[in-house]
Parts: sequence; C-alpha cells; structure tokens
Amino acid sequence: MTSTTSSRLTFLVFISGCIALALLFHYAPAGDFPSKYARTAPAGLAAQPTRIDIDNETHAIRFYINGKQVAVLDESGFKP
Repeated sequence: MTSTTSSRLTFLVFISGCIALALLFHYAPAGDFPSKYARTAPAGLAAQPTRIDIDNETHAIRFYINGKQVAVLDESGFKP
C-alpha cells in the first residue's frame, strides 16, 4: 500500500465516521420518552435531601440525611 492510498483510505474512513455521527444525531430520538436505564428518585426522598448546615451563631456544623439530623460538629468535637 502506498502512502497516497493510505492517506486516501484514512481520509475516507474519517469522512464516513463524520457522516455516520451526523446522521445519528439528526435521527436520534428527541427525548420525549423516559429512558429505561435512568431511574428517578421517589418524591418522598427528593423532598428531604441530604445536606450540611453551618450555624455561625453556635459555631457548629450540622449534618442531615433524609431530613434528620445525624451528627453535629462543634468546638467540643464530633457528636453523633
């Protein structure tokens, strides 16, 4: 195989890939239907997220999981 043939073959493979990607994106579904692979969180869990609150008045950091306080970090140390 000569270098000219190799260059042409590489160019044709590249152009074919670009055309395939363009057709894939053009004819892809618009996303009107939910994916069978993506799972959404139930409404109850989404309403009370896991969060960390910083209380500047008492100089404490509070940790919440599902809306319940599970730990506090203050000047005396970490308390569950």
